[in-house]
Amino acid sequence: GTYIPKMLAAGVAALGGWGAFVKPGQKATLKPNAGWASTPEQGANTHPLLVEEAIRAIRAAGAAEVVLPENPCSPSAKSFAMSGIGAAAKSAGGRLYEPDDEADFVETAVPGGKTLKQVAVVRDVLETGCLINMPVAKSHRGATLTLGLKNWMGSVRDRGFWHRSGLHQCIADFATLVRPRLTIVDATRIMVTNGPRGPGELQTPNQLVFGTDPVAVDAYAATLFGLQPFAVPYIQLAHDMGLGCGDLAKVDVQHLEV
Repeated sequence: GTYIPKMLAAGVAALGGWGAFVKPGQKATLKPNAGWASTPEQGANTHPLLVEEAIRAIRAAGAAEVVLPENPCSPSAKSFAMSGIGAAAKSAGGRLYEPDDEADFVETAVPGGKTLKQVAVVRDVLETGCLINMPVAKSHRGATLTLGLKNWMGSVRDRGFWHRSGLHQCIADFATLVRPRLTIVDATRIMVTNGPRGPGELQTPNQLVFGTDPVAVDAYAATLFGLQPFAVPYIQLAHDMGLGCGDLAKVDVQHLEV
């Protein structure tokens, strides 16, 4: 579709409605990509209207609060303002913030991690009633694509280790620690060149991709770039580690038009 509010409502309804993910009184953590000082039209960040509508729906489902932590690549004030996500979160009653001190992070072991054994993660990602991942789909020089699994790099203190030590394996390793209840990939417009910051060439699949299996969601999103899922190494690694299904022949993919 082309109208994000209807797309969001239809996708979540197909998975059982917001009540299947958010319980009254819970804190909900929503992780968009708000890492770059660029405009919504440039496609480097999650669309602000999607973020705003999601916060409103999560609050309507009874969440006590909605927090949106982001450790951005660009300065946070510029990223949050230029992306439109700062204003969207404020309008809808969410709290978008940059974790910036020790209290905001938890140092924790990574179960099953082959390369990433220890990591400092934003507390609100680990300690929340409902965790929802809301990345934008785009190309990435080092990771081929940045989708849901990679979006978690915006919730750790030291992402430099990931780049130095084997990015794809670290992305897969982190999925042994953090598994969202729901992933919603913003593929309304996708940056197919010069990601992750851009500006780059954009295409407009006009899709949102919803799922409870984060590997399957990324696998499908990869096809929007004309790639087979296992052409993205971290999808292959996560599949082989049993963290989800990257083989789309075994995934129930349903298309809704709104």
